Amino acid sequence: MDDREWMYMGRPSQSALTDEWIEKTEAFIDRAFALVPGASAIWCPCSRCANRRRQPKDVMSTHLCKNGFTADYTRWIYHGEADRMREEVVRARVEDFDADAGVGDWLNDFHEAHVGEEGGEEEPEATAKAYYDMLSSAQKPLHGHTKVSQLDAIGRVMALKAQFSMSRDCYDATLAVIGSLLPEAHIMPKSMYESQKLLRALKMPYEQIHACPKGCVLFRKGHEKAKYCPKCQSSRYLEVESGDGQKRQLEIPVKILRYLPFLPRIQRLYMTEETAK
Repeated sequence: MDDREWMYMGRPSQSALTDEWIEKTEAFIDRAFALVPGASAIWCPCSRCANRRRQPKDVMSTHLCKNGFTADYTRWIYHGEADRMREEVVRARVEDFDADAGVGDWLNDFHEAHVGEEGGEEEPEATAKAYYDMLSSAQKPLHGHTKVSQLDAIGRVMALKAQFSMSRDCYDATLAVIGSLLPEAHIMPKSMYESQKLLRALKMPYEQIHACPKGCVLFRKGHEKAKYCPKCQSSRYLEVESGDGQKRQLEIPVKILRYLPFLPRIQRLYMTEETAK
């Protein structure tokens, strides 16, 4: 990846653009649209859209001149370099194998299937888009006078929320106070909603399955409607005195197994090179 300081050093203000910035920005836009043949709009990397809104070519050019590039976007993961980085990492490992094994040809087939024979890059699917958003936030400093990233800052406040069982209103109020103490150009989220949007790539769906308190069986399939364990007769639900000497079951399970589905786990592992290998 070449030196990308020109993206920020070449545009000190909207009215001061260097020749290098203009030339390389035009080349960036042309290249980005060339990767998606026929696309009328692609992700705009200006500081206002921040790769979250698609814009046509002329609008993107205007936005970049007016707003500049979004902070720390020196790795163009939304504009063709995500696949290139993966390919470079994998190919470095393939070189150790026998060329006759056909692994290099497999990589070419894989790349063509995802990028297309004419070089058109597919839009990232929802899970990958969320991951790239999170990756981008991990590279953005919270403001110009700190090395703490936006993602790290969110993680710290979310940890406090969990530790002290903060309500949503309390969390939002805490962010408002923190935001008022930070420099004006900070990018700290203003609410729980904004925080969760950036953290959603970390979330993983799971299935809740009622289980026997002693671990005998799971209440699923043939035991899905059972109220007591078929082996030890333990109650599936919490029991309370009903007042007549008998016990009645509440609708609260005694024990729950949280199962992480296989496919989302595999997708998550293959999102980064370190876990994929």
